[in-house]
Amino acid sequence: MNIIVRYMPQFVDDFNSFSEHDKIIVRTALQKLSENPFPKKEGGYGNPALDQPDGMILTAKIIFTDIRIVYKLMKSKDNSMLIIYTAVINDTGSRR
Repeated sequence: MNIIVRYMPQFVDDFNSFSEHDKIIVRTALQKLSENPFPKKEGGYGNPALDQPDGMILTAKIIFTDIRIVYKLMKSKDNSMLIIYTAVINDTGSRR
C-alpha cells in the first residue's frame, strides 16, 4: 500500500518550537508511525480519537515523554493512504 505523508502548517510550527532533543524523538516517532499509521485494532500504532466521513483522527503517544502526535488517516480510491499530521501536544491538551 502506498502511504503519502503531509504536514499541516500548525504541525510544522509546533515541531520547530521543540528542542533539538525533542525534534529527534518526534522525527523517529513520525518515521515509525508512517510505516503503520492504522488504529491499534487494525494492528497499527494509532489510538482512535474521532471518526469522520472523510477519514479517521488518531493520536499516538510517544512513550517516556509527554508528546502526543495527532494525525488524520484518509483512504483514497487508488488503495493509497494519506496521513496528515495536524499537531503535537502534551498530555494536558496544550500545544508544546
